[in-house]
Amino acid sequence: MTAVVPSADRATALARTMTQDLSTAATIGATGQGGISRFAWTDELAEVTAWVSGELEALGLACEIDAAGNLIARWEAGSGGAVMAASHLDTVPNGGAFDGVVGVLGALEAVRILKREGFEPARPIWVGAFMDEEGTRFGAALFGSRAFAGQDVSASLAATDRDGVSVAEAMRARGFDPDRVGEAFRARELSAYLELHVEQGPVLAAAGRRVGIVESISGVLGFVITVKGEENHAGATPTEGRRDALVGAARMILALREKARAQPELRATVGRISAAPGTFTVIPGEVTFTVDLRPSQPEVLEPCQAWLAEMVAEIAADEGLTADVHRQYALIPTMMDPAVVDALEASALEQGGDPLRMWSGAGHDAMVVAEHAPAGMVFVPSVGGISHSHHEFTESEDCELGARVLAGAIRRLASDGA
Repeated sequence: MTAVVPSADRATALARTMTQDLSTAATIGATGQGGISRFAWTDELAEVTAWVSGELEALGLACEIDAAGNLIARWEAGSGGAVMAASHLDTVPNGGAFDGVVGVLGALEAVRILKREGFEPARPIWVGAFMDEEGTRFGAALFGSRAFAGQDVSASLAATDRDGVSVAEAMRARGFDPDRVGEAFRARELSAYLELHVEQGPVLAAAGRRVGIVESISGVLGFVITVKGEENHAGATPTEGRRDALVGAARMILALREKARAQPELRATVGRISAAPGTFTVIPGEVTFTVDLRPSQPEVLEPCQAWLAEMVAEIAADEGLTADVHRQYALIPTMMDPAVVDALEASALEQGGDPLRMWSGAGHDAMVVAEHAPAGMVFVPSVGGISHSHHEFTESEDCELGARVLAGAIRRLASDGA
């Protein structure tokens, strides 16, 4: 399915800037609350995708929407594996104008830069916008990049939104055949994958840096911990001898915080907690809480799981409680390719930047594509560290710097001898 959309002529397309593009994209799916809502398989996402496709076509790229709904634009040149720059255009509810979008529009801007320079690639250059990175509508996050990387997305096809519409049904409504989604597998055709993204955190700003070069994307470990004690009367039961499940859980949560403070390569979050019976006058007999652990390096994965189990058991025993640690999911950290990291860093230095090597605590399409192709990411600052909010903001100068860094890395990786 090829996108057909009116677009500017080549001269006008070359004259546009990334700042103009960001302003245009922000109008598509704009909400009355000051943000943007563009979800998988909706008119809003289709509209912004068609507009980006039109801009890329005006620059001479061949554009298509693949079987998984991904926009794939190809600068057909040279031979060998393609160098791809991509991200996503979908948002969280009432989200901001930068998360994901900077990566796609930065790739568009990088192509403009290279076209203006008269660059002649020795290998193909692709630009991509992956379908449903956020997973907002169906809970099927990274759907497009997973299909692009050849993963089995059949379970995601059955996922439904709040109205009971499945991914497969939503695809059919837009003219796609869910039985053909496997045709989107093209990651093995790449020689390198690059992704520009806003940091979504405060690290760059705190360090006074404008560019971050990502060395790894954290793993994600999800646990549900159940702590059991004894319900009893809040007034008649002395403090000594109580088996208070909430007190035990509180100690565990504080231990998690101290562990993360002492181990910079690990982040720990308790996002949900519930106590039963949940009454003013009753000592909690059972508490359930979630733990999100994000190790930056593969070698941290097993030790942090072992530490969690030991810590919970020790505190439970000390408080006279029982506890169960159930792991719900586990994704290992993804290391970025050293050669791609070096290309991004060299490009940042060429642009006069002072790049900071860092790791990403958030997941990205890059960690999926990295299964098949050497991958790297470049970050630009998020003001105040705010993301997944309509308050998120990245300065225009930083967005444009990121695009120039991306262009320089593409130039290196798509040149003779790369």
